[in-house]
This record gives sequence, structure tokens and C-alpha cells, in this order.
Amino acid sequence: MTQTVPEPAPAPDTRWRGPFALLAVACLAVACGDATPPAPPAAPSAQAADLARKPPPGSTQARAEDSLPPPRCPPPASARTPPGPDIVGLRLGMPLDEALNHARCAVDGGVLAFQPRWFQQLRTGNVKLERQGFSIQRGETSDCVFRNLGDAMKCGVGRRVWHHVDEMITLATPGLDGRQVVAGIWRQQHWKPGQMPLRDAVLQALRDKYGREGELRRDPHGTVSWRHAPDGNPLTPRDPLFGACGGIRARPGSQGWREGCGLSISADLVPPADNPDLVQALYVGMAHQDELMRLGDAMQAEIDRLEAERRAGELQRSAGAKPRL
Repeated sequence: MTQTVPEPAPAPDTRWRGPFALLAVACLAVACGDATPPAPPAAPSAQAADLARKPPPGSTQARAEDSLPPPRCPPPASARTPPGPDIVGLRLGMPLDEALNHARCAVDGGVLAFQPRWFQQLRTGNVKLERQGFSIQRGETSDCVFRNLGDAMKCGVGRRVWHHVDEMITLATPGLDGRQVVAGIWRQQHWKPGQMPLRDAVLQALRDKYGREGELRRDPHGTVSWRHAPDGNPLTPRDPLFGACGGIRARPGSQGWREGCGLSISADLVPPADNPDLVQALYVGMAHQDELMRLGDAMQAEIDRLEAERRAGELQRSAGAKPRL
């Protein structure tokens, strides 16, 4: 059933929120879509030029993918890959290593960036979390140069200046080291004039892949959603849970989820300013809300156990220590 009325505001469970703020501003940092090249900068002073030749503090020449072996393409079949709907072959529940290989094959030559945290409200203590999410993107880039202080602001992911991002995939992969799994998938595609697909063709492709949508809204642009109960049955706007289960967005960034909601898929179809029947950018996001709740609870319980063991061990080792007063 298609409906054009706005959905009520969701009431997500607030125990876990994600993703980390860095993902929320990923699109801003890499200039998604068309970007007009900046005008040539004025000649810097000798002092500014000397400072600009130095890379920004904390930066590094190495890219994240430089430390990884080449991907195996096409990705080999694996019994560890769970069934279910996908975004460009990526599925919820995939182990991190498989998802990473698959994403690198899907975005050939893409630039990779890892995120150190996804669940924002985890109390981690001394437990170090790694690779809790990653993004990979491709597009038109140029080398970073540091002629003046402003050039550092243009230098983005992979030590590149991004003039146009053609495609970006963002994954949430929370879990303790060695047990990370895909908990959320977001993909965005951006087309230039002359390459934009028809809006009706994009809608039909989404329906062919995910079935008839539960809702289609046209304001401020086309937003399509598929929402399911935990048992897998699709929800319609007539279901009381439909509005409450709308926290998973099509774009990476702030997300919300709650118990009692299952698989959620959302898509944004963004037209160019001068033709509503074309699509300039397509965003698709997917996550299972009940699974996010369970994963966050399980991670916190395991971290609490490890921290309790660490504290108990420290007390045991310090049992014979006495201060000199």
C-alpha cells in the first residue's frame, strides 16, 4: 500500500544509539554529488607556505587498504554468509572479513576508512574496540596539496581531494575483536547530468529487489520504506508499529531503533533541482532493529565481564602490597 502522509515521529529505545558522529558527517567531509572546483588560491606568504607544506597533525600518507591483502574477486561463496535481502551483495550478519572483501570487490579501487566505534553509549573501560564500522568510496579525486593553510580542509578520505563521489558504501560492524558482524548497511550513488536514471526505473528496480514498499512519500523528495515485524511479516501503515519502526534512515548518520521492530529498509530518491522525474542521488539503508538491540546488550555484557575479570586480577596481584606510612 502506498501512502503520502508523513509518518509519526518514531520512539526508539535509547539504550544504544549509533553510529559514531564521524559517520554522520561522512557526506559533508567528502563532497557528495557535484561540486564546483574552488578558485585558485592567492599566493601564500612565505610563512604560510612553509606551514602549508606540512601535513595536518595526525595525518598519515598510508591508506587503510594499504595494510590489507588484495581482495578476492569475485567474492568466494561462504557458509558463513547469512540469507536475506542484500545491498549490492552485502548482507546483515556477515562476518567483518567477508564484508570487507565483498565491499572492496563491489567498489573496485575504492578508498577505505575504518571507524573505531559505532554504538555510542557502550561503557568500554579498558577494552579496546577496533573496526566497528567502515566506509569505502570511489569518484573523481586529485592529490592533496598544501600550498596554503586552507588546502588542508579540502584533503579528505585517503589523502585525496574529492571533487565528486560516485558511490559510497558504509557498514556498521560492531563486536569485540574477531567477532565483528555487519549490523547495518548504507549505500549511496550520485550521478552527473546526462547519466541520471529515470525515477520510475529506480522505483521499479527497488520493488523488484525488496518487494512492494510499505510507504512512499514524495516530500521533500522520494522516500521509500519497507518495515517488518520481528517475525519477518511486512508492516503496513495500518499496523500500530509501522510509525514506531521508522528509525532506520536511508543515509548513514543518526539512526534509531527499538525492541519489537524487525528488518527495516529505507531509500531516498533525490531528484535534480530542474527535473523531478530523474534521480540525481540514491540512498539505501538497511538494519534489523531487534538484532541491534540484542547485539548492543550482548557487547555490553561481555565488556562488563572482561572488565570485572581485569579488576579482580589486579586486586589479586596487589594483595600483598602494603604502603609505608
